[in-house]
Amino acid sequence: MKKIIKAPAKINLCLKVNKKREDGYHDLTMIMQAISLFDTIECDIFKDNKFCSGSNDQIDLKCNYNYLPTDSKNLIYKVVKYIYDRYNISDRISINLKKMIPTSGGLGGGSSDAASMLLFLNRHYKLNLSVDELSEIASMFGSDIPFFIYKKECICKGRGEIVTEISPFSNYYVLLATPNVRVSTKEIFLKFDSFDILEARRQLEDIAFNNCVDAIKKKDLKLLCNNLFNNLEIVTESMFSDVSLFKEKMLKLGALASLMSGSGPTVFGIFNSYLKALNCKNQIKKEHGDAFVFLTRPL
Repeated sequence: MKKIIKAPAKINLCLKVNKKREDGYHDLTMIMQAISLFDTIECDIFKDNKFCSGSNDQIDLKCNYNYLPTDSKNLIYKVVKYIYDRYNISDRISINLKKMIPTSGGLGGGSSDAASMLLFLNRHYKLNLSVDELSEIASMFGSDIPFFIYKKECICKGRGEIVTEISPFSNYYVLLATPNVRVSTKEIFLKFDSFDILEARRQLEDIAFNNCVDAIKKKDLKLLCNNLFNNLEIVTESMFSDVSLFKEKMLKLGALASLMSGSGPTVFGIFNSYLKALNCKNQIKKEHGDAFVFLTRPL
């Protein structure tokens, strides 16, 4: 029987890049929020005496985006291979990945796909792995993947693998706008290292982060919107003018706040009115027909 798995996107309500680590990664301080934009993963699992989708491979992965890898370079493939090898599973699996989340957009689609597959395999094979154990496995494959084990609102630190749940706050609308450009996360971080971030600004970001945590706990949307920040914006905005353009347009059309997610280029706006958010969506889509524009809610 075919199994349907939903993998949500995320936005970063706060993203602070701290010092570079010895392993080449950066220490991060983030607040991440899952949202109701989903990739869909369809799975068929066969016993080892049957074939899946006409393939002799144990893992048969297909995707509606033909430029994405469907072999061992794909995160879903890596997760399945790891679990099958670790638990000596000989089943064949046919996977059809239907992407809706823009790739290289700062929304964590690939990480969410991997985490959602890991959660599914844990349930399907009754592996009884705890959340901590799942998070530890997830961190082997990518920095954002542990967050999607929780799929809630979380504080994420370290490379992103140190995850702490916070009380959910979902009483608002989120409008996404992704310009038709591709952003390299690695390039953004390399350029960020060349920027001189004043210590005073870093202290202000610490204050803003604490204010955001308080705002979420108190369900104070105004306080939250007044303290959102992403210090990677200064890099991506310098490379892609649409980031600034979309932020300005959202604020002009009623967003309480607008920010870039992750390393970009996706911009999101927070609205307390569905009609204002819908009007903004229609305006951006009308003027920027090649952009991905989607109205969603926090999970």
